[in-house]
Amino acid sequence: MRIASWEFNPSLWPTLAVLLVLPLFLSLGFWQLDRAEQKRTLHHEFEERQGASVISLNKENTLRNDFAELHWQKVSIEGTFSREINILLDNQVVRGVAGYFVYTPFKLKEWDTQVLVNRGWVPAGDSRDKPPDIEVDKDVLQIIGSVKSPPKTGILLAENIVERLGKGIVRVQKLELAGIEKLLKLELLPYIIRMNPESPSGFVRQWVVPGSGEEKHLGYAFQWFAMATAIFVIYLILNIKRAK
Repeated sequence: MRIASWEFNPSLWPTLAVLLVLPLFLSLGFWQLDRAEQKRTLHHEFEERQGASVISLNKENTLRNDFAELHWQKVSIEGTFSREINILLDNQVVRGVAGYFVYTPFKLKEWDTQVLVNRGWVPAGDSRDKPPDIEVDKDVLQIIGSVKSPPKTGILLAENIVERLGKGIVRVQKLELAGIEKLLKLELLPYIIRMNPESPSGFVRQWVVPGSGEEKHLGYAFQWFAMATAIFVIYLILNIKRAK
């Protein structure tokens, strides 16, 4: 192909390589843009729900089982923590230190209903065979938290084994509400409560804001588009020559 005094004469294999790689890099770039948009939407939903009035689950009985209505909603619950069991979710790292998230069943006052509460993070300590020091307040408490789905963290290579570390303390690799209900022999609400930092009877609570990390995906998208552009420009430079 000749344009004015320039001639474009690409060879077969470089052309096939560019036709294969270029759409791949572009699709990866658009995928990262889509991930950024998802994070933006999630963050907007979180901010909107957190800014709404606090809902008391002790009073709003009609909403308690409707997770879609409550997701990331700030709620208050009044009742007592179970003194019989604490569930440790393994492999949780805070500031480079390995530890656990502590989940404790919470019985709502005046209701025969319990919900699993994430009370925060505790370090694992020097020995994995020794349980961390976990105190449970026996008084009636009112705590504030956010409604969320059970965490998706954890990789199961086999059956989710429940390890007993001491009296009333078990360790799991993945939190599955169905398995927890079977272990506790009781029915839980179909979501968990993540305690706010100011609520009593908790541990380290440096929660990650949902939807954070949009900038990371935008950066990845820029890299993929930049690589696609660079490959295309190099392809043109190597195959365009001044006509004789």
